[in-house]
Amino acid sequence: MKRFFLSAGIGLAAGVIVFFMSVAFLCIALLVIRAASHSMPDMTLAYKAAIPVAILGAICGFITALVRTGRSRAAH
Repeated sequence: MKRFFLSAGIGLAAGVIVFFMSVAFLCIALLVIRAASHSMPDMTLAYKAAIPVAILGAICGFITALVRTGRSRAAH
């Protein structure tokens, strides 16, 4: 049970980090598009696109941490 909660915490942290990184990257991308096209893109697209990316990052972080803790215990 301890492995599960540790993996859940790592997954949650990974999701939060991935969310903020993807928002920053998408904001920069939208600003570049704005400069190239001279039109104002919808900046809420960054948050709308970052939510599924953060969920995927949290799931991947959780599964990776769970597998790694399982393998490290099996090796001992």
